Amino acid sequence: MKAIISAACAAVLLLSGCETTKTTQNSVTFKTDKYRRVTSVILAKPSGSEVMDASLKRAVLTRFHTIVPRPLPNRTYTQPLVLVTPTTLEDYTRGDLKKTN
Repeated sequence: MKAIISAACAAVLLLSGCETTKTTQNSVTFKTDKYRRVTSVILAKPSGSEVMDASLKRAVLTRFHTIVPRPLPNRTYTQPLVLVTPTTLEDYTRGDLKKTN
């Protein structure tokens, strides 16, 4: 049974002809306090997954001081993001369901 499911998944991926990734435009806003420390990181469009959003916030926060080496106190910075995510099997099947409805 496992082999049949694996073969079906491989067939869907090989025969679909769809892109293997998708991109999303987003932005993140950083706010600094009077000591120039980042006090908040806010995504313009949350993904709906708290875990994914927290992971993304940690990733962009680690790059903040590379982009802004000397942040100013009490300032708001906005950084545009282009998120590239791999297409999952669920994305393929969800697209097929939309076509049939």
